[in-house]
Amino acid sequence: MFLLTLLFYALLLFGVLMGILWGWALYHASTTPHTPVSRRGLWIFALIINPLASMWYWYIWKRWAFWSLFAPVILFTTFLPQTLEGVLRTLEFRSMADRFVEVMTTILEEVIDVIPLPILIPLLVFPFILRLAALTHLGGNTDLKAADRNDHAVTFALPLFGYGAAMVYCMKWRRVWATLGLAWFLLATGVLWSFVRYL
Repeated sequence: MFLLTLLFYALLLFGVLMGILWGWALYHASTTPHTPVSRRGLWIFALIINPLASMWYWYIWKRWAFWSLFAPVILFTTFLPQTLEGVLRTLEFRSMADRFVEVMTTILEEVIDVIPLPILIPLLVFPFILRLAALTHLGGNTDLKAADRNDHAVTFALPLFGYGAAMVYCMKWRRVWATLGLAWFLLATGVLWSFVRYL
């Protein structure tokens, strides 16, 4: 019960911080000077449909805001197996959560517990690390204007497609990371295929 309460308050605090920085990102993007309205509109639209894009957006302008959002996300992802197991143990005592427990227990037992930690942790964390590597280069890329960097930062944050956008960026600017990204994709595809075949 304590773990569930702690997780609830941590997510609540993260949600409040995300809401504040998301609203600020919308305002900041809408008031960017020397930029066409259509381009600012695209940034705002991307931020509205995907509030997590504000995390990547702030890397260009306010690094402390980026890290205050990125650090909790990467910590949660890293400790997902332990967190999920603890939450499941807590929910097992609640009859209204039986179905949820059943589904999540299957995922825990058939996926997370089956994959060795040296493989599981890179699988979970690497998509964030690749985007961070691309973002780190993007933040100091003087060959691109600030508006172009905004385009990339918002694109990196897109669900699923953001990984591909970071890969494309790395293909041009950071070849080693692009190679690692391809290796991760092959590994993730193999694990997913093994899981599908197992089902």
